[in-house]
Amino acid sequence: MGSASMSTVLADIEEELKFCQISVESESRLEFVIEVLQEISSKLEDLMLKQKLSDSEMELAKSFYQKARLLLHRAQAILSIRDKEQEKFLPKRV
Repeated sequence: MGSASMSTVLADIEEELKFCQISVESESRLEFVIEVLQEISSKLEDLMLKQKLSDSEMELAKSFYQKARLLLHRAQAILSIRDKEQEKFLPKRV
């Protein structure tokens, strides 16, 4: 993969991360966001392991990976809290 196409891949990942961050902050579409973030993390792992990245591309990929993992953790935590809150209002099973 040439460096021009690598720049495109990283720019696309950056856009996806922006969407995910907005969704996590507004606590919307979290199930979908979690799937996207898992996909991004996996894609970045592959890039960092299998591609010959320049130093600047590697730094960017690492930065995006950390951000994806952080957003993923936040989205999962919010979802977990939301599920626990909803359980309070469900009728008790006898």
